[in-house]
Amino acid sequence: MSFSREVKEELIGRMPSQAHCRSAELCGFLVYRGELLSDGTLEFVCDNQGIAKKVFTFLKKSYNIGLAAMQRKVGGRVRTEHVVRIPDAEETALVLSSLGLGTSLERPGRLTLLQEECLSRSCCKRSFLRAAYCMAGTMNDPKKSLHFEIAAPEQSVGRILSELMDSFGLAPKVTERRGITCLYRKDGDGISDMLNVMEAHASLLRYESERAMREVHGNVNRKVNIEVSNLRKTAKASEKQIRSIQLISETTGLGSLPQELSDIAKLRLENPEASLTELGEMLTPPLRRSGVNHRLQKLCDIAEDLARRSKE
Repeated sequence: MSFSREVKEELIGRMPSQAHCRSAELCGFLVYRGELLSDGTLEFVCDNQGIAKKVFTFLKKSYNIGLAAMQRKVGGRVRTEHVVRIPDAEETALVLSSLGLGTSLERPGRLTLLQEECLSRSCCKRSFLRAAYCMAGTMNDPKKSLHFEIAAPEQSVGRILSELMDSFGLAPKVTERRGITCLYRKDGDGISDMLNVMEAHASLLRYESERAMREVHGNVNRKVNIEVSNLRKTAKASEKQIRSIQLISETTGLGSLPQELSDIAKLRLENPEASLTELGEMLTPPLRRSGVNHRLQKLCDIAEDLARRSKE
């Protein structure tokens, strides 16, 4: 099971104790997949059985009305849809009026939140965001990358989601994909706060653990990469220094060099993998890294001068 799926399963299992929170979460579900049919009845359709059961439970507990629940195969019986219906038009009108839901000219038949009074409380805002994530949210596995996203069925819902996230200090980035508004966060702290806002506490603990491990691995990898890069640079520099010393040895001989250059040249030939600091510690008296580098650079300059003369 993906991490995003685990988050949804946790949120689906969370049952608000307050009626106003159930109403806010119910609104969130219905604006995504609720539809007012031509006979005045309501139908909610989704692919997740747990969400369908939750919608059924909320409607029954809050309104004690007659409901119908069914399953139907779609796409050549490949996929199962779970359907919850309010078969009575009057009871449908009562529920929609109570929740502040209705239809618009932009999406006739599909429900939209016409009144936002049900989202005035902080707990209700959390409930609505939970429903939105369960219906159209996704989250990457924190071991791989950091990305949290909720898609909105229409711009008005996108605006509501943005305002709700803003109210918790979680200003989302907004983008459009194939005409669909998507709100997202890519920063670790923001995603962590979003899980806390939705009250996905078990997922939050796992997320923080995985995120910490990812950061540790990232730091280790960065240090290893830096060390490898430094070793490559050292090896390349040592190779150039040895070639220069060999050229001097084959032309004028190391005995032609001043004593301090001759000493460092011999040490470099004997210790091709040693760092500048290590070479400096081998000298008597010891020499700092910058001093060793200066002497080796002099040897390279002498070799370049000899090479140039041989070509003339």
